[in-house]
This record gives sequence, C-alpha cells and structure tokens, in this order.
Amino acid sequence: MNPSDDKKPDPAILRSLAEEKLDRRPGIEPLPADNLLHELRVHQIELEMQNEALRNAQAGLEESRNRYVDLYDFAPVGYFTLDSTGMVKNLNLTASVQLGKERKNLLNRSFTTTIIAEDQSRWITLLRALNEPDGKGRMEVTMPHGDGTTFPALLECAAQKVGAGETELRIVVTDITERKTAEAQLASANTALAFQNHELAGMNALLVSQKAALVETLGRVKRLEGLLSICMNCKKIRTESNSWDQLEKYISKHSDVLFSHGICPACLAEELKKLE
Repeated sequence: MNPSDDKKPDPAILRSLAEEKLDRRPGIEPLPADNLLHELRVHQIELEMQNEALRNAQAGLEESRNRYVDLYDFAPVGYFTLDSTGMVKNLNLTASVQLGKERKNLLNRSFTTTIIAEDQSRWITLLRALNEPDGKGRMEVTMPHGDGTTFPALLECAAQKVGAGETELRIVVTDITERKTAEAQLASANTALAFQNHELAGMNALLVSQKAALVETLGRVKRLEGLLSICMNCKKIRTESNSWDQLEKYISKHSDVLFSHGICPACLAEELKKLE
C-alpha cells in the first residue's frame, strides 16, 4: 500500500466540497434543467482541487528529495552502490572527492579499479562472499587518488535483495588516514621505548657488575682492617687458620699489592759494619 493513499480525500467528500465551492461562486446557480452543465462545473472544480493536492504532494516530495540528496551527497563517508558483479551503479559526492574523480568517470565501471593492484585479489574474494545469502564483510584497502597519491580506507559492505531477486551491494568507504598515522606513531613510540628498555637493561647489568667488583674490593680491604697479630721478632703475621705467614705474603694474599725487594740506608750501613 502506498503511504500517500491515506491522504487522498474520499470521492464523496471531494464532490461535496466541490459543490459547496461552486455554490459560493457568484452568478452561478444550478438549474434543474441544467444538470449536465452543473455536473461538468462540479467535475472541473474536483479536478482543480485534485491538481492542487498533487502540486502540494509534489512540493513535499521535492523537499524530501532535497533533504535526502544533502544527507547522501554530503555525508562524512563515501557511499557506493554496486550490482552483483561489482559494477558501480551510484555513488555520493564524498566518494567522488575521496577518489579525486568526477562521478561520471566512476559510474558503470568496476569497483575493483578504485583499489590498488596489491589489494584487488582480496576485494574479489570479498565480492564473492557478498553475493552469498546475507552477505556482509569489511576490509582495509589502499585506494588511489586522482592526483597519484593513495589513502588507506575501511570498506564496510552489505548485500541487499532488490527488484526481481537481484542483489545490490552497498559499500561505505571511510578514510582511515588519521587512524593509521596514530597507529604508526604509537608503534614508533613502542619501538623507541623497547630500545630504551634494552639500554636500561644493559646499564643495569653494568651497574650490577660494578657493584660486585666494588663488593669484592671492599671485602679485600676489610680483610686488612682490624687487629693483626705479628711476631715481634721475625715479623710474621698469624693468619685466620692460626698459621704464620711472612708479612709480604700475607698482604699479597689479602690485597692486590705486589712487592719488590730493596734495602734501606740504615740497614745497608748496619750490614756494611758486619762485613768490616
């Protein structure tokens, strides 16, 4: 049922209104012998009223159409309508701007040509799936612009039955350049962060090594601290195991000190006296 049928006036009511309108016209009085002329005049007024109603309906339809065109053409995303083979049957102004081409140069052409060669095989696979019952799907592709540049796009597709069992494909094209840029920046930041973490791990390993060396050095220093038991005659030092080591040997064992031997002037004089 056509929704406009409810707005059509009842023929009986329309005739009554037409007769009232005829009666109000000055100088016209229906005479019993003039019924045919009266009927013609009533019918003429009925037609005038019907024409006025049609004009009002036409104005309403044009207003609705203009609103639809504005919503369709100036939507923030591109709209494509394809047939079951993937030929472009309709598209909005946004889609034309996205691809940098006039609408007439895109109509009745394969939608495959709006996708770069590297992504066309994936689109053809999706196109076959869309022709299945309740076919739906989405994919990301790269689309060429008219100036030779490209942009990443998200395709959201759905199939719908129209006419005598024919399939019509509806595609929404969203430019995802900003999202891809943000993802690339995030990936770059994660890479930089991973590199910094690697550097920090190396620095931590170096600090641990330096700390171990420092602990070892402090351990050697501490072993030479405190009270040492030394022989007052031969100058040997008593070790932790209660044995006696020469002073040079004990210090060399507990530190990195190396010894060389010589004789001081006093001892040299003393030894020379013994030789005399």
